[in-house]
Amino acid sequence: MKTIDTGLRTDFSRRPALESIRAALRRIVGHVISPGRIAPPVALAVLVSGLGALSGPEAHASEVTQRSYTNAAGTRDYYLHVPPGDPAGQPLMIYLHGCTDPQAQLAGNGFALTRVADELGFVLAYPIQTRAANERHCWNWFDPANQQREAGEPSIVAGITNTLIEEFGIDRDRVYVGGYSAGGGMSTVMAATYPDLYAAIAPMAGGPYGTNPRPPHADLTGASIVAAMGTRARPVPAFFLQDLADQTSLYPIGRANILQWLGADRRAGNLTLADTPTAVATTTDPVPATIEHYSNQGCELAQFLTPIGPDHIGGGLLMQSTNGLALQRRMMDFLLAHRLPGPQRAC
Repeated sequence: MKTIDTGLRTDFSRRPALESIRAALRRIVGHVISPGRIAPPVALAVLVSGLGALSGPEAHASEVTQRSYTNAAGTRDYYLHVPPGDPAGQPLMIYLHGCTDPQAQLAGNGFALTRVADELGFVLAYPIQTRAANERHCWNWFDPANQQREAGEPSIVAGITNTLIEEFGIDRDRVYVGGYSAGGGMSTVMAATYPDLYAAIAPMAGGPYGTNPRPPHADLTGASIVAAMGTRARPVPAFFLQDLADQTSLYPIGRANILQWLGADRRAGNLTLADTPTAVATTTDPVPATIEHYSNQGCELAQFLTPIGPDHIGGGLLMQSTNGLALQRRMMDFLLAHRLPGPQRAC
């Protein structure tokens, strides 16, 4: 596997951002990922991925309460933010943190996504992993015991989701789940196991569904996702983000993630959908990035963002602090554009 050119860490303000983005992507997209399998070093890098303690400018102060949920699989606390006004009929976003102390990641950054929740009008919940379940507070998305419906951590996250739907009269057609790092990995698990609950997902810097560490491998055809969905199978729109310079969740992992998901979309919806984007745009807010769009018959099934410059911790900071509000809004704009359709449909 090629090494990412360290020149990617240059100051993009000193040369045209678009050409910098294109040149960087040409150097990296040439990586070959074997069908149906992730190379062991790559998979292991995801399995041990974590998000370090984050720091940033003082964030927007919003009211956040702490609650607890218990079912047969265990107990998890979660933070909750309800925007001003009547929450009845509003959307719901479930955000899953990465590894390491959630207090440092979420509370330490002032729960920045609450600002977007107030602007766009959606209820926001942050389930919290316990140290007892994982010593680094990682969601156990890579554990087969936590990759099934009505079992383990998926049942807990779904239980929190359904509790909030009932309590606040949430619009059941506009419920979403996303996260970063281990939280991104668990987001794919939630869509595979509860496609009838989540209209769209945001698996960022995560990994393919069904990744197994012994030996490290994952099915990239999407067949395992459709099998997990069962009779509820449908294409699930997804917002991906993978930092080009990420040295923990390596860039090819993100490409494997979207390849698997596009494969699942094709199988679940009997779609003719290419692995190449239907359109590509660029942005420099808050960092230079490409934005790949994957659409079918007017339905945008996926966006894949490639920020150039941040490492794993920096990418997580952008998604959880006020420095990255533009990216957070982009994520939520994609998710909120999708409603839960019937079986075998994405839009």
